[in-house]
Amino acid sequence: MQPRTAFYALSLLLPACDQDDPPQEEPTIAELAACDESDMQFVPFMGPAFDENGELVAPLPLPHLVATTVGWHAPEQREALEAETAAPTMDVFTHDGLLGASFGWSDKCGSARTITLWRDDAARMKFVFGTVHSKAVKNGLKHTKGWETTHWSETAADKPPAWDDVRRRLNDVRQ
Repeated sequence: MQPRTAFYALSLLLPACDQDDPPQEEPTIAELAACDESDMQFVPFMGPAFDENGELVAPLPLPHLVATTVGWHAPEQREALEAETAAPTMDVFTHDGLLGASFGWSDKCGSARTITLWRDDAARMKFVFGTVHSKAVKNGLKHTKGWETTHWSETAADKPPAWDDVRRRLNDVRQ
């Protein structure tokens, strides 16, 4: 087929696709969250309340604040999102009041998760509204399909929550 003929044939198909095919809808947060993250990989907790193996050095103080986030990216956006989130991933450890942080990701679902533990909400808010985190949120959201977060004051457990626990919390908030 001659290049001009191939171009002409393709040009006849393109308008039909644009006019007849409905635009692809973005998945909802609930649909993204329903993905089976059985390939989830985790980084052990790090921070002042944890040793080099990710084990608590002492029970967490009561109360303390737990915050969790999850975001989903398209495969072609992974590197761009990682570039935007690298700075706050390191910056979080410089904040007074951080007890610990852990990170996880699923290649199959294109998800990245965090759990951070804080002495109190004032310490958490200083990080959240700080320059590094704010810039990452502003610049990183364009690389995601969706994002959700929640936090709560933990008054009973003196250990960090399990990943399944924070998933349930996010699901409860979403309902």
